[in-house]
Amino acid sequence: MKRADDAWTAFRNVFEKLTSEERAAFVLRQMFAADYDELARILGKSEAECRRLVRSASKRLRDGRPR
Repeated sequence: MKRADDAWTAFRNVFEKLTSEERAAFVLRQMFAADYDELARILGKSEAECRRLVRSASKRLRDGRPR
């Protein structure tokens, strides 16, 4: 159970770097393979904005930048 707790803590710390919109777009796109048209419908945003959110989230995670 300790390993699972450690993994959850690490996962949470990484995703706290993202805004709620970036987190939603990133998770839907990367973990659930949602198409951008699906993201747009789910998030109520344009496809272009969803692409920007996913790019921003990816860059923020890669660079380790806080939100």
